[in-house]
Amino acid sequence: MLRKNKTESIGYWKAFWLRFKKNKMAVIGGVFVLILIALAILAPYIAPYPYDEPHYIRAFEGPSKDFIFGTDALGRDLFSRILYSLKNACIIGFGSQFVVLIIGGILGAVAGFKGGWIDKFIMSIVDIMFAFPTFLFNVILVTALGRGLFTIFLAIGLTGWAGMARLVRGQVLYLKNSEFVEAAKAAGASTFYIIRKHILPNMIGPILVNLAFGVPGAMMTESGLAVIGMGVRPPMPSWGNLIGEGIGMMMAFPHLLIFPAVTFAFTLISFTFLADGLRDAFNPRSEIS
Repeated sequence: MLRKNKTESIGYWKAFWLRFKKNKMAVIGGVFVLILIALAILAPYIAPYPYDEPHYIRAFEGPSKDFIFGTDALGRDLFSRILYSLKNACIIGFGSQFVVLIIGGILGAVAGFKGGWIDKFIMSIVDIMFAFPTFLFNVILVTALGRGLFTIFLAIGLTGWAGMARLVRGQVLYLKNSEFVEAAKAAGASTFYIIRKHILPNMIGPILVNLAFGVPGAMMTESGLAVIGMGVRPPMPSWGNLIGEGIGMMMAFPHLLIFPAVTFAFTLISFTFLADGLRDAFNPRSEIS
């Protein structure tokens, strides 16, 4: 008599949770990601001062009771500016991955399911996207579209969908010959229905992992754009322009670099630990103790 494996007997999502919670660093990363998202949402309500409010007579002040992270060259509260930087980074990170999911998911699914010349045409575009320098493409798009939160995450998404398309296509090629898809075809289901109801739900794991790694990647891209003057327009803060300003004054006023750099690194590490945990938890070969 064949014995069911443990994953089948307890259900897919319960098995996922059992695998995920075994990874303590992933759980810790997930908790901190939730805290960071909450801080980003509540930034306008918990920031002690508006991010652009100057206090000229208290410029370059170190951490104190009134300004827990100190102030910058114009006397603006660094803690408030870091909170708004977190908010802007989350908007850009999650917004860009939404664009990646829509474009890459649809094109990858169509390419894998249809095959033939459609597959070759879409994959040719994907190859071109991979061949083009992504960061340069971002600079060109931001220059053309303007330096706003919406245009920046749109530009990052428009240059980052190729990896998602290739991932989804590979998953579709693997799934489209499965028995449940053949049964849906025999029943007369449309291509769109089969993709939406049968193909995409079975690819949720790899897609979520790809998006989880993409969020900190988009945050780093925005910071790189800000360092070269192509990020959000001042006085709106971002980690890139805060760190760029801090580097120039790190010897005289180290708090201007330390606090933005540490919070930025902490955010990236938290998202990376969470993404690593998701990748392991969605792996059916992982053992459940």
